[in-house]
Amino acid sequence: MSEKVVTTKADDYKAKYDKVYQVKATLEPDDQSTVDLEYVFKRPSSPSFDRYVKTTSQSTTKALRNFILDNIVEEQATKLEADLEEYPALALAIGEKLLTMLGLSKDVNLKQL
Repeated sequence: MSEKVVTTKADDYKAKYDKVYQVKATLEPDDQSTVDLEYVFKRPSSPSFDRYVKTTSQSTTKALRNFILDNIVEEQATKLEADLEEYPALALAIGEKLLTMLGLSKDVNLKQL
């Protein structure tokens, strides 16, 4: 008797992209509604980060938008682009999470010795 193996989308993404991360966001566009969004991203690469840093001086928002679109799994890129058209500030929230994976920290202290 053979066993049926059930694979999920997450398993498919892991097989194709190796390390993947789920990002969930809850938006409140007005007082009466909430929008739950969910995406899967690849771990950002150093070249992707380098492109982000290089283009930030020209337009921070475009650089961040391109950075997250560069790292979304390709199967969800169209959905993310549409969501970014409707909610442009979403790029800031997601970009911050992806940059945290590369070492960006809010808790860095400097002290003169």
